[in-house]
Amino acid sequence: MTSNALLKVTDLNVSYNKLHVLFNASIEVNKGEVVVIVGRNGAAKTTFFRTIAGFLKQDSGTILFKGKDIGNLPAYDIAISGLKYIHQDKHVFADLSVKENLELGSYATKDYNWDRVLEHFPKLKTLMDRKGGNLSGGERQMLLMAQSLLGTPDLILMDEPTEGLAPHFIDDLKAAFKKISQETTMMIIEQNLPLTAEVADRVYAMKEGKVVAEITEKKEIQALTFEKYL
Repeated sequence: MTSNALLKVTDLNVSYNKLHVLFNASIEVNKGEVVVIVGRNGAAKTTFFRTIAGFLKQDSGTILFKGKDIGNLPAYDIAISGLKYIHQDKHVFADLSVKENLELGSYATKDYNWDRVLEHFPKLKTLMDRKGGNLSGGERQMLLMAQSLLGTPDLILMDEPTEGLAPHFIDDLKAAFKKISQETTMMIIEQNLPLTAEVADRVYAMKEGKVVAEITEKKEIQALTFEKYL
């Protein structure tokens, strides 16, 4: 592991019952990076994230976070250790207000410094009394990201945060990514390749359950050279 490596996954294999879906996947995320995972639907990207976050158990391989093997820890212990995971479905508590959703996040982390996290999402300040079920997809994504920042995590995993969002919300999230990356490390599954080119420091391409390429040169990322692996 390099001196700056925050997360190091080595030869990870995962199955659903007897169906092998993730094959010897290895990646490294250094502190302060924005790492993006790209790949077509069915490439096992979400399986990869869910295993790292403790929702699935690996068949073999190692997951080191801050130098500690977290491969056998339950999801809540991994979250408490500083690794947060935002699911793809953009699920918030529909019957609770934005304020109440944030209060739940604060209860879990004991972090009630909302001003710090809402600086990234000023629109949420005007929606504090709105029910989660009445939020747009972009507003729900902002709320989930604000919740994930409570407790000052070391690493946030985000599964397709811009999927299905209007262009103006994508622009807002792009600006938020750049600000958030100054205080925490992010690993993102993303289908929007121009957005990936703009925000990523490192790109991993996945295909059919395998990591098939790693691109670290910024010029190559901006030129979308990773697209040929998809």
